[in-house]
Parts: sequence; C-alpha cells; structure tokens
Amino acid sequence: MRPVVVALGNFDGVHLGHQAVLGRAVEEARGLDGMVVAATFWPHPRSVLGAGASPGLLTTVEGRREALAEYGADEVRTIRFDLELSRKSPEEFVADVLVGELGARAVVVGENFRFGYKASGDFEELRRLMREHGGDAYAVEVRGDGGEISSTRIRSLLLEGDVTGAAELLGRPYSVRGEVEVGDRRGRTIGFPTANVRPDPAVIVPARGVYACFVRVGGRSYAACTNVGVAPTFERGENRIEAHLLDFAGDLYGQVVDVSFLSRIRGERRFSGVEELKAQIGRDVEEARGITREASR
Repeated sequence: MRPVVVALGNFDGVHLGHQAVLGRAVEEARGLDGMVVAATFWPHPRSVLGAGASPGLLTTVEGRREALAEYGADEVRTIRFDLELSRKSPEEFVADVLVGELGARAVVVGENFRFGYKASGDFEELRRLMREHGGDAYAVEVRGDGGEISSTRIRSLLLEGDVTGAAELLGRPYSVRGEVEVGDRRGRTIGFPTANVRPDPAVIVPARGVYACFVRVGGRSYAACTNVGVAPTFERGENRIEAHLLDFAGDLYGQVVDVSFLSRIRGERRFSGVEELKAQIGRDVEEARGITREASR
C-alpha cells in the first residue's frame, strides 16, 4: 500500500493558503512515492461546540471536494466532527484519526493549526506525536503580500461586495453554484432576460449589487451581468441572484450553473421607473462586457 500524506484542515474555500498546504503535501508524497489524502471536517466545529451558528460557507462539501482534487488531492476524506471527536486528546487524535483511520505517514497543516480537546495541541506537539508513530509533520505559512490568508477574511470581503479582493485570496474568482429556477420573468419584458440562480442556503452570497461575472453552463462559460439583491424598484423583498448571460439564447430552467464573480460594477438602488432602470442596465451590461472581455485575454 502506498504511503499516505495527509493534508489536514477545514479547507473552506480552498484558498491560496489551503493550496499551499496541498502543494507541500504533494511534494512530500512524491518523495515517498505515496498519495495525498485531503482530510476536512464536517460539520463546522462551532455548530457542534455550541459556540454559535456555523459561519456562512465559501464552498459546499461537494465544491470543496472538487477543488481539493483539482489542487492535488488523490483522495478527499471528510472527518465527522462531533462531541466524541472534540473530546479526544492530542495523543488520541493522532493515534485514532490520523494514524489509525487515515493511515498517515506524514501530515501537512497550516502554521496556526490547533487540535485536540479544547484546541490544546499545536504544531510542535503534532510533529512530536507523529514522530512517535514513525511519521512526521510539516507546517506551511499561509500568508500573502497583504497578510494572513483566511476563510474569515474572505467572508468579510464578500459581504462587503469586494469580490476582487476575495479572488486575490482565493487565487480564482469566487463562485456560487445553484439551480436555475423560474423567477418573476420581469427581465424578459424589459429586454434583459435573466437566469434566477438559487444557491445552497448555507453558502455566502456577495453583497447586494451588480457584478460582472462568468456563468458556466454544461462545460461552457458565458459572460454575464448579474444582479444580487431584492429589486427595490419593484419592491420584491427576496434576495436573489439574477444573471443576464451575454450572447446566449436558450432555456436554462432546471440546469445547475456556476456563477463566478469578477468585479462589482455598482451597488443596488431604487430607480424612478422602468425606463430609468432599463437605461442603467444597458450601461451595466456594456461595462460587464468590457470587464469579462479583458478577463478572457
């Protein structure tokens, strides 16, 4: 059986820091002629330990698995986080989970990784315990030019509408997956039909506003001008993602699409009427066209 190198972390978003951890695991596995197992936790420890609701997710479990595989994991394992796991000492966690369950020869983590009961174990203890089991552990710095890279920081940027800043930390545009549902059909009546995309409710949606995006449909990407919001001109009230695909003709109802946010064009606002709204959407579409064209070069 090939030696196992475990890349260990929550991996929500699979951002540049996570990618660095996976990259180091790939290097170590190559030296051992082994395989990389990315091990992530589910559900979020905060919801299990009574420390509040889980934070909004950057990726669903499915999306996380896809991204981890894309960045080098040969296998992705989900460790169920429950009260029993939370009460394991650092020694028990290494012996039972890392070595026993995952078969780890080596473990790679972020530099600030904590584990065991009440987060009592740090990296130095992880390395000591792994060496006692005949293996090793490695820590990777998860910092960029602007400081620490973290899922928490990315969430804050998205909630501010700064999708460009979030993309810099993710290493790619932030993307939301969802099924296209029947909406108000109002876009068709004003010349800008939209796909009403309903994402997983646990996933973060960027702040209300208009964005230049790419929408991936069945293996092909289309430029799009996307509104996130409640349509205050029509007093709808419900927050939605509505993507107007440029140079696309067809029916998307029932299809699952990925909406990737490139840049925020403006915030959402109320207009005096339909004609003023149509004129502004026309300007938004042209700006989105320019942004997506530049991104495609």
